[in-house]
Amino acid sequence: MISPAENVTGFFKAGVNYSMKYLRIKPPPSLSAHVRYFWIGEVGVQFTHHAIATSSPKMVFHYKGSFDEITASGKLQRSFSSGIQGQSKKHTQFIAREPATMFGIEFFPYVIPSLFSIPATALTDQYIDLTVFLGRKGRELEERIQEAGTTEERIRIATRFLESRLHTINHPFIIDAINQINAKNGLVNMAELAKTSPVSQRQFERLFKELAGFTPKLYARVKRFETALCQQSGTLTQRALDAGYADQSHFIRDFRDFTGLQPRNYFKATANLADVENVQF
Repeated sequence: MISPAENVTGFFKAGVNYSMKYLRIKPPPSLSAHVRYFWIGEVGVQFTHHAIATSSPKMVFHYKGSFDEITASGKLQRSFSSGIQGQSKKHTQFIAREPATMFGIEFFPYVIPSLFSIPATALTDQYIDLTVFLGRKGRELEERIQEAGTTEERIRIATRFLESRLHTINHPFIIDAINQINAKNGLVNMAELAKTSPVSQRQFERLFKELAGFTPKLYARVKRFETALCQQSGTLTQRALDAGYADQSHFIRDFRDFTGLQPRNYFKATANLADVENVQF
C-alpha cells in the first residue's frame, strides 16, 4: 500500500442515492520522479465536481459518461473527454448527468517542461482537450485509454506513453526549492530561498515560474491553502493557524479565492466525499 497523498483536489457534491469510489495507485519506479499517483473515480449517479486551485498538474480521461463545464460567464458547455490541467489558482465546476468513471494522473509540480517541452506557464489556469494539446498522439492515447478493459491496462498504457516522453529535468535547484516549499507547507522566506540558488533572484523567479507555473510566492500561497484544506480536524481558526495563516480572515479569503465557496459550504459538501483508498497493483 502507499501512504495517502497530500490532498484530494476538488470534491464531489452529493445527489440522491449518491455513491462514489476513489482509488489511488502508486506509479512504477520509472515514473516515481514525475507522477505522484494514478487515480480512478467512479460515481453511481450525477454529481457536481468543483475543481479548485491546485499546485499540481493533472491529466484526466472520462472513459464512461460525459461532463458539462460551467464557464466563468455561467455558460454550460460540453467538457472534453480527455484533457490536461496545469497548476491553477482558479476554480470551476463540472457536471455529470449520468454515471461516470474517470482515470487520472496526478503529476509533481515541476514535470510539464520535462514531459512536454513547454514551460509550465503555457498550461497555468488551463483545462485543455488532450487531442488539441497533443494532436494525433493525444487522440490515440485517449482512444486506447477508453477502449482498455481494466485499470491495470490503463495504467500500462499511460505508463508507456509517459516513459516515451521522459527526458532530464533541468534546473535541479528549482526542484529543490519546490520541495522545500512543499516540506514547509508554503511557510518559506522567498528571499532566503532564492539566495540558495546559483542564479540571481530575478532568474530564480523566472525559472521557478517556468517549472512550476506560478511565481514562488503564489505557489507557496496555494501550497499553504492545500495544507490547511487537507487537515482532518480542528476548528476553522485552528486549521488556519496550524497551516501558518496569521488569522482566520486570511484563510477565509484564500478559501473564497481558491474554491469559490465559503468554508461552511465547502465542508458541508465534502462531508459526502468517499474515503480515499490506496491500492498497489
